Amino acid sequence: MRLPQFEHLAPSTIEEACAFLAAHGNSALPLAGGTDLLVKMKVRKVVPQYLVDLKGISGMDSIRFSEQDGLRIGALATIQSLKNSVVVKRQCKILAQAAATESSVQIRNIATLGGNIANASPAGDAPLALIAAGASAVLTGTGGQREVLLDTFFTAPGKTILQPGELVSEIHIPPMPPRTGAAYLKHSTRRTDIAIVSVAVVLTLVKDVCTGVKIGLGSVAPTIMRARKAEAFLTGKAISEDLANAAAQVATKECSPIDDIRRSAGYRKNTVTEITKLAILQAVLDAKS
Repeated sequence: MRLPQFEHLAPSTIEEACAFLAAHGNSALPLAGGTDLLVKMKVRKVVPQYLVDLKGISGMDSIRFSEQDGLRIGALATIQSLKNSVVVKRQCKILAQAAATESSVQIRNIATLGGNIANASPAGDAPLALIAAGASAVLTGTGGQREVLLDTFFTAPGKTILQPGELVSEIHIPPMPPRTGAAYLKHSTRRTDIAIVSVAVVLTLVKDVCTGVKIGLGSVAPTIMRARKAEAFLTGKAISEDLANAAAQVATKECSPIDDIRRSAGYRKNTVTEITKLAILQAVLDAKS
C-alpha cells in the first residue's frame, strides 16, 4: 500500500521541531527512523497530515559518557550504533545486548532509540534494558526540558506521558556501581523476532550479597514493567540457584500476560519463571567476573 498524503516539515533545531508539533497538534507526528511509523501509515493505522522530520537536527545521535554523569545518548542514535558502540558495551552492557536482538541489521541501521521508546511497545527491547539500567528520558517541549525515570514513562500499549509538542530528546543512564552485573534474555520464535517474553536484570553485589537489583519484564503486561516484588525478595541476600528460582516465581506472579498470536498467557508465565531465573544467575556471574 502507498503512504497517505502528508506534508513534510524539516526543522533544523529541536526547538523548531517542538514548535511544529505544538502548532499542528494531533495532525502532526515526529519522524525519526520511521520503521514503525511508516508501516502504521501504510495500513492507515495513523494518518498524520504533517510529519516533522527530526533527522536534520544536528547532535541528536550522539553517545557521550562521563564518570560523574554517566551515559547520555541522543534520541536519534540508531539501534545498530548502540549494538556496536564500545562505550555502550563498557558502560551499559545490557543495552548493547538488547540492541543486538532487535530485528535485522537493515532495520537496526535505521531505527532510532528515541523512536523505539516513543513507540511504547510492551515488547520493546532497548526500552526494557534501559528500565533495568535505571535510565531516565529527557523530554523537550515548547516549555523547556524535564527528565523522568523511564519506568514511569509508559502508560499503555503505544501510550506515554509525552505532552503535545514534546519529544524524547535524550536518554540518561547513571554510572553503574562497582561489581554490577547485567543480563538480557529474549525468548522469541527467531532471535530477531518480537519477544514472546523478555527479561532484563541489573544487580549489584557487595561481598556476594545483592545490595540493589532491577528486573524488567517485556511482553507480559500492557507495558514493559519492573518486577518490584522480586527485586525486594532478592535485595539483602546472597543469591543461590534456589533463591533465583524463588525470585523468578515471585516475578511470574507480578506479570499479567495475555493470549495472542505468538503464544498463550500460560506459556508466557512458564517462560517468565525459566528465563528470569537464568537472567538473575547470569547477572550474578557477570558481577563476579
